[in-house]
Amino acid sequence: MSRRPNSGSNLRRWGAVYVLVVLFVGSWIGQFFTSMAEFADTQAQHGQPFEWGAFLYQFFSATFENWQSEWLQVVFQAMLLMGAKHWLFQVDSEDLERIEDKLDDLLHQRRTFE
Repeated sequence: MSRRPNSGSNLRRWGAVYVLVVLFVGSWIGQFFTSMAEFADTQAQHGQPFEWGAFLYQFFSATFENWQSEWLQVVFQAMLLMGAKHWLFQVDSEDLERIEDKLDDLLHQRRTFE
């Protein structure tokens, strides 16, 4: 008997992703309109008409510059965290063997008492 997926579980499972996508799209739309207002104001101050081509070039240039700096920051932080994890939490093979031996002893003791 096949089980039908529950739509509620899909929302629970992917809800955080949906929220992040909505926040991303909402912030990008907000950036679009604020950039457009700023660009139109600058063009009006210089007595020039609003040009969609120039605006879209500036908008996407600013967007990709922002994304590039954010991704560079995230990658740099990830590398630092991985390096810190390995440096701070070094476990050599002798420690691992000692822990495994203790676990084996505990399991053996548990089996003998059952």
